[in-house]
Amino acid sequence: MGVRGVGKTTLIRSVLPELPRVDYVVGSAILRELAGSAFAQFDSLPAEVKQRYREDAILWMQTRQERMGGHILCDGHTTLLNSSLGQVEQVFTELDCSFFREIILLEAPAEIILQRRRDDPSKRRNLDLELLRAELAGEREACYRIAKAHGMQLHELPTGDDTTIAQRLKELLT
Repeated sequence: MGVRGVGKTTLIRSVLPELPRVDYVVGSAILRELAGSAFAQFDSLPAEVKQRYREDAILWMQTRQERMGGHILCDGHTTLLNSSLGQVEQVFTELDCSFFREIILLEAPAEIILQRRRDDPSKRRNLDLELLRAELAGEREACYRIAKAHGMQLHELPTGDDTTIAQRLKELLT
């Protein structure tokens, strides 16, 4: 878990070749598949519609896990910034809480994430430093709250050296 632009996908892809038994999925890709053309306007969909898509994504992962017979590593978020309201909202559903047993949190300094977001104009992301700090705080608080409330193990990846972070992730996934 982690905010948009923190480096989750890059990190995971860097270690996947060494972890052939890890079944990796991207939460937003599942939502994109399920929502079809409605995904382009996902942020502006009614809350109950977004909730249903998120719940359908968990059902999709449950089916996949049953078919594949292993664990799933899902690249995603517990919160997202609602751009129209300028607030961080929890997007982790009750089904998420019953499906996932562990949370791995990746964080980085806000200034580094902001630069990554600026360097990748292909994705629509918040570029306001104060809102980004609110996103980071919201994601961290939600991870702690969810893990505690649902008996999940919370792992925090170290910040700093990419090699150390990748090594720690590999240790968690083996």
